[in-house]
Amino acid sequence: MRRLNYVALAALLAATPALAEEPEHNGECAMSAAMGNHLPTSCSVVWISPSDKLYCFSSELAKQAFMRDPEGNERKAQAFWKDPALWEKILKEKPEG
Repeated sequence: MRRLNYVALAALLAATPALAEEPEHNGECAMSAAMGNHLPTSCSVVWISPSDKLYCFSSELAKQAFMRDPEGNERKAQAFWKDPALWEKILKEKPEG
């Protein structure tokens, strides 16, 4: 079953030449990262950001939660993967409005 996920991912990557060759942060769940956690995935649930980054999710529910605020969650996930202290700062920021 796991091999099928990599085959599907390879097909997706081949069909979209603008994408990076590998998913962000080795395929960890982007929603988990946006929440400050590491969670490996099989990359069977994915999303391609407007900046052509491939994000993996642990489930459809995780992807749906991420998509409620894709820009904010992408920023939080990238901050967490780069520097957990920066993630804490971003998490404490209050949105304007």
